[in-house]
Amino acid sequence: MVKNTLSKYTLETLSIQATNQLQISSICNARCIFCSNNMNPFPIFRLGFRPLEDIKRAISLLNPDISEVRLGDALPGRISEGEALLHPDIIKILELIREKTPSCVVQINTNGIMLDKDFIEKLIPYKPLKFTISYHSDNPTYWCKIFNLKLDKYTIARDSFFLLSRNSFLIEAAIVPLPHLVGYPDIENTIKKFRFFTREVIAYAPGYSYKAPKELKKILDTDFLELSRFFMKVRKKYKMNIVLYPDLGAPPDFYPHAIMVETYRKKFSNVLWLFSSSIYKHAKIILEKCNKLVPNEHYAHEVKNNTYRGNIICSGLLMVDDYKRAIKEALSNFRKSTIDLIIMRGSAFDRFGDDLQGENYSTLVDSFKIPIWLR
Repeated sequence: MVKNTLSKYTLETLSIQATNQLQISSICNARCIFCSNNMNPFPIFRLGFRPLEDIKRAISLLNPDISEVRLGDALPGRISEGEALLHPDIIKILELIREKTPSCVVQINTNGIMLDKDFIEKLIPYKPLKFTISYHSDNPTYWCKIFNLKLDKYTIARDSFFLLSRNSFLIEAAIVPLPHLVGYPDIENTIKKFRFFTREVIAYAPGYSYKAPKELKKILDTDFLELSRFFMKVRKKYKMNIVLYPDLGAPPDFYPHAIMVETYRKKFSNVLWLFSSSIYKHAKIILEKCNKLVPNEHYAHEVKNNTYRGNIICSGLLMVDDYKRAIKEALSNFRKSTIDLIIMRGSAFDRFGDDLQGENYSTLVDSFKIPIWLR
């Protein structure tokens, strides 16, 4: 009998809510100065190229009517991100995807340095393909410094926008804005380049953990509100859809009233809401306004990221230990009111309720004997 065990890639895919991710590589051909792999406070897997046989199994699970398949996403983040186009079987993989789902968009995250004229021509039969190109400066000196690559690679990445556009591929741009390194004028010039090829841009505010070297922290320690105001101006100026993560200047996607009413109907009297640092201030104001509309009491408390520390403030990188610290602190602050329910955002946990280190949020229920809702 052949022993059939699930690979770490497959287990990672099964743990997430999305069903359209197909990570195929944890090998990269760049050494970005802000790469989280070098600053992660706990081990992540570097698995090399995903074996073709394992990829075939994953493709067999795809819904043939799915609208998009994403190659190269980080999934929950337990496996190191890689350059999908480096996979030695990339053409065969695209063939297999097209056999399963002929018309879906195949989205590929890439730094663009594989996308020369000859390689792009090989990809034409597998359209529609959408490339999310990480391109952090249009200045060759800055680009080479950020990616730790040479000028010839910059030229390929720069020209890939035009070559892809000429061949009717879909393009999306991704940028990590580094104002302390390149300055805001350079970031704006890079956005201006994008507008000739796409109106869709994803901007990831630079982040670092406590493990980052001192000199790197100086480069990455950005004023998030200042960054948000900058992109507000640039969106209007160039008529582009720029999505910033995290965006401290934008109102949070938080509408708690229906949940608050539900807690009352289920006879909870004092409810503790836990928020990441990225939305705590906004969410607290919204929660306090809605608190006047329900009979029971609701309290907001901030969860600081003690695992990563540094300038990491988003909810997706919080761990069970971070929530444990926050709950202890909150229960001490609200000791005059007996907290009988805790509500947390679910973005820190996979579909099984595990954080990135594999610890389940149910351990918090065991520790504090208070029910928890993920919302």
